[in-house]
Amino acid sequence: MIGAAILAACLAAFSPPQEPRRRGEAKAEEPPPPPAGTVADRVTLRDGKVLLGLVTSPAAGPRVGFDMLVRRAWAEAHVPDLAAKWIRNAETMRKPAVAERRRRLEAWRAERKAAIGEDRITGWIDAELKRLDDPQALDAPLLSVRIGRDGCRSAERNTDAGRRMLALAWTCNLPDPEEKTPDEARDAVESRGFVADGADFPSLDKLTPIVAEPEAKWLARRAATELTVDQGRRFLRYQGLVIPDPTDGRKLDAQLDLNAALGQIGRLLDPDAAASDPLEPALAKIGREGGVGAVVTRLDMAPDLSRVGVDVALWVRGERGWVEYGSRAAAARPEDVPPGAAEGIGQDPQVQSVFNIAESLGLGAVTAEMKDRSLRMGAATARALGTARAAFAQELDALAFPVLEKPAVK
Repeated sequence: MIGAAILAACLAAFSPPQEPRRRGEAKAEEPPPPPAGTVADRVTLRDGKVLLGLVTSPAAGPRVGFDMLVRRAWAEAHVPDLAAKWIRNAETMRKPAVAERRRRLEAWRAERKAAIGEDRITGWIDAELKRLDDPQALDAPLLSVRIGRDGCRSAERNTDAGRRMLALAWTCNLPDPEEKTPDEARDAVESRGFVADGADFPSLDKLTPIVAEPEAKWLARRAATELTVDQGRRFLRYQGLVIPDPTDGRKLDAQLDLNAALGQIGRLLDPDAAASDPLEPALAKIGREGGVGAVVTRLDMAPDLSRVGVDVALWVRGERGWVEYGSRAAAARPEDVPPGAAEGIGQDPQVQSVFNIAESLGLGAVTAEMKDRSLRMGAATARALGTARAAFAQELDALAFPVLEKPAVK
């Protein structure tokens, strides 16, 4: 069992990411597109005016209040009276939010400079603080609009594909994307180098106004940002074993350092190992270095090797210590692995070493049947890991500030 577990961890460490899957086996049926046939959601107000944008609330309609995003330029051109009111409201709400953001950025900069010195993050903070002094630079392209209860006649949400296409069009600054059909939007998006097909919804955070955020959300954004730059803050965990994640700062097919793994294997055989959590000293070290974020990938395998679960979590350090902020999970079974998919894995030198380790530790000879089962379990682990990692990476990117992006040339 232990040998198979170590094997699965090794396989997972250098397996390519898989396409993310939604929770649940059944795929929800997409609603029909709005009558106009564009890529935008369509909201008809009580006075007959029509708003085109993206509804962001789970439920929307005449009987509930809901939120939506409307492009500022579109609102000024089509509903100028409403646009003026929305812009005034946004400016009023922006003042305390900007003051809060400035305070947090200055504290972050001071802490990071003291712990690490000047780097890309402190440089981005300097540029961001300068941007906060320019009111025009804070005019976001998208307006967050609140439609009150009984404030509309109808709210028609587009298909997931159409909504994603509009978000992509906003991201690449297409002219008048709300009026485009799906085919027109697709052609325009692809002409600008974006991938039109896919399930990932692009983050619109950079296009929306600065808003007040809870401390927990701010620390998560800071943690996600630091993880884009700092190495040594990602870990693989299985039972009492915690080792550095080989993908930390590198591509997802990076290989596992077996020497690092062997240094921890004794914990799995030590009955007293459960008395202490091996993750605690790793997190404490990050805290001493001024960091507030870590990524912990946890493997959970059934004793009979019938199922493996993978959970990728963001850990954040706050006033009360380290807490798990959020995670993405996936599961797989050896039976899910296509025939022959694990054959190539067995030829890898590291995998062969794992079988030798299992035998040398007194775990018994690895029979052909055990080896086949272990390889299939490793392939299943890789599949679940790729799914969870892909979904987690998307969420982490949405949280992080764009410290690695080049500043816009004026």
